[in-house]
Amino acid sequence: MPPQNLASVSSDGIPADIEIPKFPVTPYQDEEDSSSAGDSNISDFQKIKLWASARASDVFTKDTLYSTLPILSWAPRYNRQDLVGDVIAGLTVGLTVIPQAIAYATLAGLPPNYGLYSSFVGCFVYCIFGSSRAVTIGPTAIMAMMTSEYGEGGNPDIATLLAFFTGIIILFAGIFQLGFLIDFMSGPVIAGFTSAAAITITVSQLKGIFGIQVDDDSFIGTIEELISKISETNIADLIMGIICVAILICMREMRRIPIVKDGQEPTRGRRFLATFVRFSSIARNAILVMIAGLLVGILSSCGIDDLFTPTQSVDAGLPTPRPPPFSTNATGIPLDFSDMTSEIGAGFAIVPLLAVIENVAIAKAFSEGKRLDTTQEMIALGLSNICGSFFSAMPVTGSFSRTAVNYSSGVRTPFGGVFTGLLVICALQFLTPYFSYIPKAALSAIIIAAVIYMIELSVARPMWRSRKVDLLPFLATFFTGVFWGLEYGIGIGTAISLGMILFKAARPKVVIQSRVVPNTSQEYIYVYPDSGLTYPAAEHVRAVVTDAAILHGRGTEPVVVDCSHIRYSDFTSAECMNQLVKEFHERDQMLVFAAMKGSILRCWNGAGHGDARVTVATVADAERLVAERTQASTVKVEVSS
Repeated sequence: MPPQNLASVSSDGIPADIEIPKFPVTPYQDEEDSSSAGDSNISDFQKIKLWASARASDVFTKDTLYSTLPILSWAPRYNRQDLVGDVIAGLTVGLTVIPQAIAYATLAGLPPNYGLYSSFVGCFVYCIFGSSRAVTIGPTAIMAMMTSEYGEGGNPDIATLLAFFTGIIILFAGIFQLGFLIDFMSGPVIAGFTSAAAITITVSQLKGIFGIQVDDDSFIGTIEELISKISETNIADLIMGIICVAILICMREMRRIPIVKDGQEPTRGRRFLATFVRFSSIARNAILVMIAGLLVGILSSCGIDDLFTPTQSVDAGLPTPRPPPFSTNATGIPLDFSDMTSEIGAGFAIVPLLAVIENVAIAKAFSEGKRLDTTQEMIALGLSNICGSFFSAMPVTGSFSRTAVNYSSGVRTPFGGVFTGLLVICALQFLTPYFSYIPKAALSAIIIAAVIYMIELSVARPMWRSRKVDLLPFLATFFTGVFWGLEYGIGIGTAISLGMILFKAARPKVVIQSRVVPNTSQEYIYVYPDSGLTYPAAEHVRAVVTDAAILHGRGTEPVVVDCSHIRYSDFTSAECMNQLVKEFHERDQMLVFAAMKGSILRCWNGAGHGDARVTVATVADAERLVAERTQASTVKVEVSS
């Protein structure tokens, strides 16, 4: 690379011909802590006004339009190659989503057609508003489990209302850029929750494998009821379920077989075999359902109708578009809007939270290293749920398994989801009479084979090696979610994670050193807080400084507090530090604050008592001040003598 002309480089090391945009300081950000240029004397009101003006002007720009409607970015460049890739990927995902949707509706306690209703609207909406080409929106195991938990055990109207409010909450969170709240969900909590959910879902599907009617939805209750009714096991369902689970796992893993070796020219037969294996692995759910349904159909034609537990019949045709219901009598019990919202309860918070976590995690995993627009993903997901609720859909989010299928099938743009949605519509219109032949054991096997890969107990070992204390929220979330409830697990795990953060904020590390002023024999106590100073930590820092002054400094040696890492403060901590200054002044012990930022100084001065505080620009200045005072004290003693 040729050397740069130093004359054209600014003092910051940036070439002079590069224009750096100036961003207004946000209302909650101090000038000294930002990279924005501005007058340090600007008032808080003017700062808020400038920030609001800049944000408002950004709303009506071409970049904002393109980020809000990502379809405008890729649609003008759409070509035939993109169409071929999207058609193949979209239809492949469609073959996967149809049996999964029926199975997830059963998991949610809803009629099977509601799973299909939830599988096509999100595909169309995400095509317009989605920012990832690979993400597919639809029902998932966790959303189905939460719908069963908060949907009154299978009330379709409450499930639809839950989808509507899930979309509203996610949409508003995206518009107001509240995606940062997801960052408070730590990795150990998410891993513990998904593992607990996978085990809970697996246990809940054992009733379908054994062909036993189980009324209890809890983990322990389901196991106890299964054991008590084990004599009622349908042997045909059990054999069918075990075989289906084994086949699905084998078909998933067979794509790892190295049919075509690296570095060798494959023959036509090997290429065909590799393609066949890959397609069979991707479409395994559809293949299994067709084979199982064909078997049941043959047995039915022979007069054997009650060998396997059948799936509920699926209503033919598309749902009639209508607003989400705000009252219901679906289960024979009339419920008004307040009754429906009472049934949902904590689901208003839990379901949107989990939907966003799932979708953002999947979008990040398939972003190919590109920056993910979390806000846009939340807007797309919110609109998908809102629009879906007008077509009797239950809550939906991104599906990891179907997104992986979409990605591996070579999808080129989000338009691939349109073909997935069209295939689901065709299935609703023409194939519903045949869905009743699918045995319930096969659907349970599909769910079990999908969720067992969500169990992340293997992350415990790297957590132990990395930071052992992170095992606490992981284990708390996992065991609470399994034995008490998933919503309690994620709540307790998050509370523990936040408690760990708050404890660190309330007990920051404070370095205490005994130093000597250069070129003198004068000792002083050096105090160095390594983080911000807010009200939870104020008394702790005050106590540490006081102990250092009395125990190490014998109540006479000067104390220098290095404030270079204190980037924020508040009124309570200002009052506490001013009280500390007063205590030092009363015992005539020198206390110097060095490298204090202007915003911190103004905060402390605003609390009062700033006249007695000694503040200097650097630690070196503090050392000179200590040396001068020591020298002055020595001269005073000599004169007195």
